Amino acid sequence: MRIEEYTPELQKAEVFKVLETLQDNWLTEGKKTQELEATLAEYFNCERVVMLPNGTLALFAALKVLGIGPGDEVLVPDFTFFGSASAVILTGAKPVFVDVDEYDFNISVESAEGSISSRTKAVMPVHVYGQSCDMLSVAKLAQRYGLLIVEDAAQGMGVTFDDRHVGTFGDIGCISFFADKTITTGEGGALILNDAELAKECIYFKNQGRLNRGKFVHERVGYNFRITDLQAAIGVGQLARLGEVIKRKQVIRSAYYRRLRECPGVKIPIDNGFGNVVPFRANILVDDPEGLSAYLRERDIATRRFFYPLHLQPSLTPENCVVRSKPIISIRLFESGLMLPSGLNLTEHQISRVCRTIEEFQTTVHDTVAAATERREVYDESTS
Repeated sequence: MRIEEYTPELQKAEVFKVLETLQDNWLTEGKKTQELEATLAEYFNCERVVMLPNGTLALFAALKVLGIGPGDEVLVPDFTFFGSASAVILTGAKPVFVDVDEYDFNISVESAEGSISSRTKAVMPVHVYGQSCDMLSVAKLAQRYGLLIVEDAAQGMGVTFDDRHVGTFGDIGCISFFADKTITTGEGGALILNDAELAKECIYFKNQGRLNRGKFVHERVGYNFRITDLQAAIGVGQLARLGEVIKRKQVIRSAYYRRLRECPGVKIPIDNGFGNVVPFRANILVDDPEGLSAYLRERDIATRRFFYPLHLQPSLTPENCVVRSKPIISIRLFESGLMLPSGLNLTEHQISRVCRTIEEFQTTVHDTVAAATERREVYDESTS
């Protein structure tokens, strides 16, 4: 049987909430969306949550509401999903790609500081793979240079820095509810806000320039960035078992790491200790991720490579982005990282099968490299 890289898990609670919405005969944004926003705001301990169609649009909306536009620059880690960059470009501003720290894959404050110019208006820390950035250092950097903070917490549901949820430290935080996230609405995203006036501006922006629907007077120029109550209903059902989902994700990652810790040539990423980690996937670092991925794929085990460095993306050029210092760590992570199957319905037997297959490949590779090294050493000795 094929082992997928990730599959969302929907249960009866979500089905019941969707049926409830259909029976209410209200499909567009309404009561279920309000319920989801209120429950999320309570969970994040923030002033307001505003739902949007997806995480990328959440980032775009946050930047626009904060006044980012043509001529501005935004510091963005080179190691993140493409949407972090495209959201900046969509505003007319330019993303400035900065390197990340090797130990936790998150934004390097040192690299960010070295890339600041007179046009830099904001920094976008990304809490990548379910682990918090060093938000204390990011906040100090922003204060030192007068920068806005837009937190990309797309993969950050349940993740904390100390005892605060990620997304609550910046001017606006953004989160994603795409199908492979900790909780999902299929497609979906949200703005996390701690300022009532800023929250009002976000509602104007997403609701055609009105605070309320049902009228045709539009005080501002806004857009239709609403979601549907069918999506929100799924989110309400998912959120009810968030604790169970987080625990399951942590158990799966621990099971992998126990088995693979002694595997030849496999490095296990470490937690940075800043707060609660909610694994986006079980990740490993190896010398030949593409070879290992192909080996697993031939045996019906799906994997995914790490993020491709943004500064190497063919569509991101000097015309729409800036690179002031080559992001070395970002390249190194792509060249060694692999995400393993991490679906919530993964069984112990399947985890063992994945690990056994990795061990087969790595042992073969390790033995081959060791043999080549031994032959080279013998040759060197014989010719010296």
